[in-house]
Amino acid sequence: MRLRENWKPLLAVAVVLLGAGVYVGQDRWRDRCGAAADQLAPDDISTVLRTPDELAGDLADGQDDVLFPVGPELLDTLDALPAPFGDLVAGRVWDDWTDRPSVGDIDDDTIYLASGGGLIGSEYTGSVVAADVTSGNARWGVGVKGYGAGGGVVGDEFVTIGVPEDEAPQVASYDLESGDRQGCTKLGDDTESDPTLGSSTVGDGDIAVAWAAGEGGLVVRRLDPVSGDEVWENDDIDHSSVHVEVDDAGQLVVVSQVASSDPVGEGISGYGDLRGITALDADRGTVAWSWPDAGAADQATAVKVIATDPDAGRVYVLEDSITEDSTKHATAVVALDSDGQEVWRSALRSKYCEGTLWDDAVITSCPGVPLVSLDAATGEQRWETKQSKDLPGDVIRFGSGRSADLGDGTRLVMASDGLLSVDTATGEITPAITEEGLGTFVAGIDLVGDHLVLSTESGVFVLDREPG
Repeated sequence: MRLRENWKPLLAVAVVLLGAGVYVGQDRWRDRCGAAADQLAPDDISTVLRTPDELAGDLADGQDDVLFPVGPELLDTLDALPAPFGDLVAGRVWDDWTDRPSVGDIDDDTIYLASGGGLIGSEYTGSVVAADVTSGNARWGVGVKGYGAGGGVVGDEFVTIGVPEDEAPQVASYDLESGDRQGCTKLGDDTESDPTLGSSTVGDGDIAVAWAAGEGGLVVRRLDPVSGDEVWENDDIDHSSVHVEVDDAGQLVVVSQVASSDPVGEGISGYGDLRGITALDADRGTVAWSWPDAGAADQATAVKVIATDPDAGRVYVLEDSITEDSTKHATAVVALDSDGQEVWRSALRSKYCEGTLWDDAVITSCPGVPLVSLDAATGEQRWETKQSKDLPGDVIRFGSGRSADLGDGTRLVMASDGLLSVDTATGEITPAITEEGLGTFVAGIDLVGDHLVLSTESGVFVLDREPG
């Protein structure tokens, strides 16, 4: 599981995802690992989510800095949503769209919310808060000044990765129950520019972190996020991209150069431009293989990891190649085994396709072809959803917070104009929420225990889950 990496330095602020470190304030502490954030007790934060009645009052006061301001009528719309959405339980609305938090689950009763501001007071430029999913009462929090980070749940810890200004990246771990910091580790040397970063959970409690070091170089380290003990480090990996992604593939740690949010072929240009993947032995850190083979490449090629299956030792990628004269793209989804050998490949219809893994099926989405299901073991097509006027013509983008598996053969999936309900056995798609009907755009969907958490431009709303 990739650790989320949506916190950015505040000079290029968007929505902050997860926090790291402890702010102290005195100059003499600035070089201490974790000296850029405050650990916050529940009494410091109070209630993060509000009741429906309180939400109605908040919406009546108006929203100044959102594209599509809404009023109390939004709550009536939410209450009228079809199954699996039930009664509105709690929520939080925002005056500024940059305050909208990212959401994740810690357990069936606890969510974390993280934002660029607005959660816990104006003195913080970023924050992450763990809260009860129904009452909204805070359990613990971290407030950050001046920078951001990414991270997620790793075993019994909440692990964050931050980049303080003019310093090296830092890994910090917090107890899931109390929020008490358990450890903090610096990665590499201090830097005046923010390094390329990627990270993933590995094994039963370690993480692997990759960061840019020097021109065209990359360092990958596996470590215990609590003690900081290094399992291995490899500082001899070529890397020409401004992006890096890290994925756990069981016996392998896979490093790629194409951002998960970008189209696979975006940015490659010219004969011989190769942006492939490198697989490291998960136990030793040595290079196991690279794909495709740079010596055999006779055209520009970019590869993006869309999913891994650690149990099967499979890596699933999108590959985009262009001819020497840059006039034609050939895009495919490819399954690789633990030795880096192709198991199967299936041609796609556009370089702008996306993909993911749903249980034992590889799912792709291309312009004009909303969804295609391929058997993950063989690559054989199971079903294809035909384009219709009721379905979005744009590519469906997958990723954390963009899809919720309801466990009954149905998934809720974000699309360009709302939320879709997908029967994973047949591919039948039913619009669940349209942005026109909602009056604001959908920004995320998460399942937390028996509740659905719907993120919109206007705020975050917790609803009971009802059987479909």
